[in-house]
Amino acid sequence: MARPYLPPVAVGAIDGIGASPRGNVQPGLFPKRISTIYPGRPNGADIAFMCEVAEGGTYYCKSDRNGRQVRLTEWFCTRLAAHLGVATADCAILENENGESYFGSLHHKSTVQDFAVGDFLRSPRKGELGQPSEWPGRYLSSLYSLDLFLNNADREMTNFALHADGLGYRLCAIDFAASRLASLTGREFPIAHGRTLPVGKLLRHVHGFFEDSALEMVDRIAGVPAGVLGGFLAEIPADWASDAQKVGIGETWSSSRMHDRLADLRAGIRNGSLL
Repeated sequence: MARPYLPPVAVGAIDGIGASPRGNVQPGLFPKRISTIYPGRPNGADIAFMCEVAEGGTYYCKSDRNGRQVRLTEWFCTRLAAHLGVATADCAILENENGESYFGSLHHKSTVQDFAVGDFLRSPRKGELGQPSEWPGRYLSSLYSLDLFLNNADREMTNFALHADGLGYRLCAIDFAASRLASLTGREFPIAHGRTLPVGKLLRHVHGFFEDSALEMVDRIAGVPAGVLGGFLAEIPADWASDAQKVGIGETWSSSRMHDRLADLRAGIRNGSLL
């Protein structure tokens, strides 16, 4: 019998919105120590290397590339997504023996092969009685809304991980490196370039689109307190972002321009112009 899909479960909710995968433990509080770096370079445009850490666990490590603040972007977006209830890979700040720090994304031991992830995403899901399932359609609708908000133009089929979880599977979103934090006060959405729009159309064709879930995500984003964002930013090492940049991102969150962006996102979902 095929494994059922398990929707993401919110654990350790913060201010009643979304979740942190570690409850009350801040993942950036204590950097993990890199112990072993694997030879070769794994697939992924921004992945520097794969490693083991002294505390236990295998991680994909990312550093800043070509003037892009990959570490800041990945940390902020992954922490925000988890807070909003989107299933993601656990993240951590990793350090080598020279004190250089990396964004680390945990490689789950039960992760299935890439071809199986693609097959899962391209196959309609059925409930126990054979009826069309709302999962992962609702999850994907919420994630699409978040990707649009973050101006993440590169949501490929390969930007998902599928974890075996008991008798079922759990689908996680990975890789937010293409997101543009500078767009949070702009009116630009990733519809004219990149892969997010065509991949979103394919996934909607297979799993359906749930407008209420997509709009609920917009409401969740609007409801995240500035203090929570400040907590995410406070975890970031000094060489990932300047204090002025962190302050700017915090001020963005309560600005009228970001609320205008959310209003545009709601309208584009409702009238189909962003679909």
